[in-house]
Amino acid sequence: MSVMDHLTQFKTGFVILHYGDASVTDACIQSIRLLDGWQHCLILVVDNEVRKTQAERDKSREHFQTEANIRVLQNQGKGGFSEANNLGYRYARSHGCSFILVLNNDITFPQRDFLARMQAAYREKECHVMAPDVVRASTGEHQNPMDIRIRTEKEAAYTVKMNQAALALFPLAYPFLRRWERKQEERKISGQGTGSAPLEDIVPFGACLIFTPAFVREQEKGFEPETLFFYEEYILALRCRRLDYLTRYTPSLKVLHESGAATKSTYQSGKAQTRFRLERTRDAAKVYLDYLRSGK
Repeated sequence: MSVMDHLTQFKTGFVILHYGDASVTDACIQSIRLLDGWQHCLILVVDNEVRKTQAERDKSREHFQTEANIRVLQNQGKGGFSEANNLGYRYARSHGCSFILVLNNDITFPQRDFLARMQAAYREKECHVMAPDVVRASTGEHQNPMDIRIRTEKEAAYTVKMNQAALALFPLAYPFLRRWERKQEERKISGQGTGSAPLEDIVPFGACLIFTPAFVREQEKGFEPETLFFYEEYILALRCRRLDYLTRYTPSLKVLHESGAATKSTYQSGKAQTRFRLERTRDAAKVYLDYLRSGK
């Protein structure tokens, strides 16, 4: 079977979550357009800028929708990460895509043969979610896997409690929180998967997730239960474990990531960014706790 036969055997969908700087999304799209076999892929830009006017959003649609296989979907909901990505996932699934990649808009693809590599990795070991080697473009940090175990009930409950306390005392706590955030960034170590060997049963980093045919043919949603932001990866890992699905770090696949591009462009104030993270992490940890305790 030729390389092109492999590329067309499974139709691939790219779901790009657009928020913030259009040039960042443009760079993501252009990197996909340089992939061998990209013409056989469906590129879905999910416009998640729910606070913009319809006229502004229609202008974005015209800007991005320049090819027959590039479509723009406008999320009409609350603007959450899971909600928007599920919109793209369902559209891709209903239009025959077997591989569905869910991406932040600040992801780019340096490997021209990425599609062939992806299918080769799937043939080598069938799994349900593949996690590529996500490299932070500015530092070279390897961000996958996000974790090698799911959060415990105690850990999630502690996150809810501490974030609620920090929000209640936010004006006083903010200087200490910013110093803590900076120290965390300075101490941030490389991910668990910097070696060349695959790892299994991991928590994949959500900036780039690959839902494989084994997952797509059975699941109508990529993310369930949904959160607005954060904890999506832990919920996905827990869901996969309960379904006896395999999550796999696949270092033969490489993508570049410019972390936090959308958030930085939206929340210029450091104080606003910190409050946003506290609120959304608290709320998402509650969803995770409920799901963990449900046993379903």
